[in-house]
Amino acid sequence: MSDETKQSFKPESQQERWVKYGANVVLTIVVAVALAIGVMVFAQRARARIDTTATNSYSLKPQTLSLIQNLKQPVKLVSLYSRQTTKGASKEQVQTVQDLLAEYKRKGKNIDVEYLDPDETPAKADALVQEVTDKYGGEVKKYKDFLDADYKAAAEQVKKLLTAEAGVWKDLPQSDAIRNRDVADKVDAIRNTLESWLAKEIDKRDKTLGRRLEKKPPDYVGAVADLQTSMDAVSEAFGVIAQQADQLKDVSEVPEPIRKHLTDIKPALESAKKLVDDTIAKAKNLGELKLDTLRQNLHQSDTILVMGPSEMRVLPYEQVWKIEDALKNYVREGKVKPQFAGEQQVSTAIFAVTQEKKQRVVFVRPSGAPLANPGFPPFQPGGPMSQVADRLRDYGFEVLEKDLSGQYAMQAQMRGMPPEPEASDEQLKDSIWVVMAAPMGGGQFGAMPSPIGPKLQEHLKAGGSALVMVYPQEDSIAGVLAPYGIDLRADAVAVHESPPPDAQSSGDQVEDLRRVPYVFDIRDYGGHPLTRPLQSLESFIAPMMVVKTSKDLNKEAANVTPILPLPDAPKAPRSWGETDINGLQNGDPPKFDEKSDIAGPIYGGAVAELKSGGRVVLVASPTFAWNRTLNEPDPDLARRGYIVSRFPGNGELFANSVFWLAKMETMIAISPRALEVSRIAPMSDAALNAWRVGVLLVGLPGLVLAGGVTMYLKRRD
Repeated sequence: MSDETKQSFKPESQQERWVKYGANVVLTIVVAVALAIGVMVFAQRARARIDTTATNSYSLKPQTLSLIQNLKQPVKLVSLYSRQTTKGASKEQVQTVQDLLAEYKRKGKNIDVEYLDPDETPAKADALVQEVTDKYGGEVKKYKDFLDADYKAAAEQVKKLLTAEAGVWKDLPQSDAIRNRDVADKVDAIRNTLESWLAKEIDKRDKTLGRRLEKKPPDYVGAVADLQTSMDAVSEAFGVIAQQADQLKDVSEVPEPIRKHLTDIKPALESAKKLVDDTIAKAKNLGELKLDTLRQNLHQSDTILVMGPSEMRVLPYEQVWKIEDALKNYVREGKVKPQFAGEQQVSTAIFAVTQEKKQRVVFVRPSGAPLANPGFPPFQPGGPMSQVADRLRDYGFEVLEKDLSGQYAMQAQMRGMPPEPEASDEQLKDSIWVVMAAPMGGGQFGAMPSPIGPKLQEHLKAGGSALVMVYPQEDSIAGVLAPYGIDLRADAVAVHESPPPDAQSSGDQVEDLRRVPYVFDIRDYGGHPLTRPLQSLESFIAPMMVVKTSKDLNKEAANVTPILPLPDAPKAPRSWGETDINGLQNGDPPKFDEKSDIAGPIYGGAVAELKSGGRVVLVASPTFAWNRTLNEPDPDLARRGYIVSRFPGNGELFANSVFWLAKMETMIAISPRALEVSRIAPMSDAALNAWRVGVLLVGLPGLVLAGGVTMYLKRRD
């Protein structure tokens, strides 16, 4: 080192080192705290979320994303949840709903979100009412026109009649001169009804009407309901008076002027009654009023509004936070917690309110009881496919039924029961068919030929579409599907090799059923667009017929694809098509016969696009979408307080098939209900504050401070 360098170098004093390293520590602490505060502020304002759960519990599901990212029409989601938690929803539930709607806005297209507490901001609630009135004003106009025109005209005519009657009866003899007390009472009843009772009834009705219409928003539905009740009473009174007038006009004990008046008034009474009855009929046909639905829910709070261009859906608290009765069989201690079905309900409602045309699905059967009838639980059970039918109704489809034999309607009439409404021939033409192909029962002349085959053939040739389910040994369908390249063998049931007979029971009834040769646990659904999203979803299908596809048969289909490939050797027990159906029914173990049975690989369904413009989905199992399969809960999740379908693949296969047939490809995905799993428990306020204050504001700066002090002490002379 040179002398010049030695002379210019001066060692730091202890005080200088304290200032230098102390300033570094202070600066580091300030920067760390500033960064922590900046991150917290940015996170609070940006509200971005990263879902780190293994099952993506807090992410929107594929079907929802496909739906909202392809929206062509604007949709508004309005949360009417109140933060006054004593009224209903808890603080955590309110936050969960808001987080969900924010995710829709963040991930979706043409979606607007508003959070409105009717209790805290009544002015905003009034503005929402006005918005609904302006947007869906056509319905309000119907009610206003009825009140201002139809009802007003009927009321004026009735009042005119009663005013005239009050003047006439004042000049008629009193009933004191009538010796027969029963006759006198009848005359007095007519007099009192026409002179005063009806006038008071109408006056009371008008006052009630005024109070209903003064509400915000006006209670049009309640007003019309009150009018109906009152008009029913007026109509009944006119009918009774006309009947009594007929009886009294020839009774000699009645004074002549009264008898003459009763004869003269009868046409006027009948005319007034007809006018009132016609008005009642018009009131009953006014239909649903969305404004009234909104009015009711503004008072109830804790609802979600889904507002489309011309339709609106209201999702009440009980629909979003469901309590499953089935949980009571698994939860032994404590209350059953409601399950959050928000995404499932909101996505379904968005789809329903954005459909330009309401498509129709008809469940077609050869005979027997209805399949899709919702029933009246718990008094009257629904049909075996009522749950998938309800899912279609939720999506905005019109659901009807058709018994091709017409026998069920006749049997219902013979029992004195009103027959279920069914699709007309005209409605069948432009509908998607869900076909239950079952053999007709035998009688003294043997089995009847099924009408399903010819009707389905006619429907497909005309460009119609159908989801076909088939029973064993139903022969009327194979010939219909053959021209489309679908080789259906209804005389063969798909089976697999059984485990050794000494295999012990698993203790799970469903697991034991899977050992039955004709029961299949399907996890691979095939490579068609309607089945690709379903891969790995569990399903339970039994029995299943054998399906193959053939280019040689394909004359009328533009494209045909097999679906539901059955697991086969060497990756699974060997499977084949067993033609000895009687042996299976008797419980005989199936054995492969190369002469009569159908060797693998085999399929359980097929999909075809037709040259006529229609489409066909064949699922060769009659009961794959029945309620009893869809209702089977996952036992492990049920014990944790969540009811989730054990076999989500069944319902998803049905729904995706209908979407594909309806040419709604954007809806083909795994729906939210198929991925319903246990959600992570919400973080408590104490834990959240511990992370915010303890870790970010105290812990991290503390570590930096400790590091700085340690470094200072180590380098201290």
